[in-house]
Amino acid sequence: MNKRLTRRDFLLLSFTAVVGSVISSCAPSAPAQPTEAPAAATEAPAAATEAPAATEVPTAAAATPAQEKANILFWDQFGEEATALDDMVGVFNNAHPNIVVKRESQPNMRDILKTALSAGTGPDIMYYDTGPGFAGVLATADLLLPMDDAYAQYGWNDRFFGWTKSRCTFGGKVYGIGNELEFLGAFYNKKIFQDQGWSEPTSHDEMLALCEKAKAAKLVPIAFADQDKWPAYHEFSIFSSNIAGRDKLAQAISGKVPWNDDDFVSAIQMFFVDMNKAGYFIPDVNAVTYDDANMMFYSGKAAMDITGTWMVGNYTDPNTMADPVGFFFYPSIGGKTVAPPAGLGSGYFVSKATQHAEDCFQFLDYLMGKEAAKDWLEKLAKIPPIKGLKSSDYNLSDLMKFCLDALQGGGENMSYNIDVLTPDNFNTAMGDGFQEVLAGSKTAKQQADDLEKAMEEAKAAGKVMDITS
Repeated sequence: MNKRLTRRDFLLLSFTAVVGSVISSCAPSAPAQPTEAPAAATEAPAAATEAPAATEVPTAAAATPAQEKANILFWDQFGEEATALDDMVGVFNNAHPNIVVKRESQPNMRDILKTALSAGTGPDIMYYDTGPGFAGVLATADLLLPMDDAYAQYGWNDRFFGWTKSRCTFGGKVYGIGNELEFLGAFYNKKIFQDQGWSEPTSHDEMLALCEKAKAAKLVPIAFADQDKWPAYHEFSIFSSNIAGRDKLAQAISGKVPWNDDDFVSAIQMFFVDMNKAGYFIPDVNAVTYDDANMMFYSGKAAMDITGTWMVGNYTDPNTMADPVGFFFYPSIGGKTVAPPAGLGSGYFVSKATQHAEDCFQFLDYLMGKEAAKDWLEKLAKIPPIKGLKSSDYNLSDLMKFCLDALQGGGENMSYNIDVLTPDNFNTAMGDGFQEVLAGSKTAKQQADDLEKAMEEAKAAGKVMDITS
């Protein structure tokens, strides 16, 4: 997979820095935030149980001798601009005179982490992608410390959603704490919709009609671009979820249903072939980056952007996007149930080589506690995995409130973001193959066959995660 800015890095980029290069090249842009929640397409389960008692910043660490200081190196991908994280680290350090957590931003984490851990020069704590193709590789290489005992000791089994724990479980052991709960859907420019007299579509056919209206208005209907390859993963997740359904998709991810099943062929054909040929995406779709596609949405040149809720911070920042943004889950396809994909942005993991395991767990207990949740939500626009968080308790935009309430009420029943659950060779087959389909050099059926071949290879290598149990 080509190197790209992580989603977290992109959100923290200066809009001003990006806009100069985009304006000069007439490149695209990114979205804003919905202030009106879409009608629920599936019945949301009863609200999550009340969160356990708030986790206060714990007092001095008992795990470290009084005269010694535990120096903990902490890598994440948020960028040096994420001052809220530095503030959280500072609060913890001030309360723990015998523990010193040092945060370092590592935008090239995917390229260097495994090598650094293997060489003994890596971090004690890392914020890394979950799933078998990422953290699962590290767990298999025996580079991560299991957290089962820490989950029991700190009450994390009760504090965190069970589905976030399962996404960080490999070989029957828990290795991480999933964070940044998110889902995929369609964001739209509310001013454009209002000016044009458009409304949110309630079916795929209505969505196609809306795209035709956008073309007639000299707008790019959907700010989709795929130079980075990973945006295609999300579109495939959405269309597979709405065509094959949540349960069938889970079986495919688990290697129990073939990826060249007719439903997945239809998902590829519908988005990557039919909608592309109809001119609903940015021209030269494989040559444009995700950042530039978002810029087109920011600037009002594109009516919609089908992406994830990690963009909410930018969409609600008037310095980034002047127009208000709305949101709807991608509508029903052929009368089938809407099944929006949900997942985790990343997760916290601890190196097996750390000399300060208990101190690392104390820090994570604070960072993923209810006290710190206020900073995650209000300052970083990220949703932590904590049960019972109520949007009314925080100063949030309407869009962020909707996202929090949707995930608190029904995140465990949403569908799956495929790439965070599939092995690395499968993700490579997705990234390369979807570009070929978009370019017209591969058919939908050929791509589906290649995905199934990649899955069979991963199964033979023991790299497939069973998410059906």
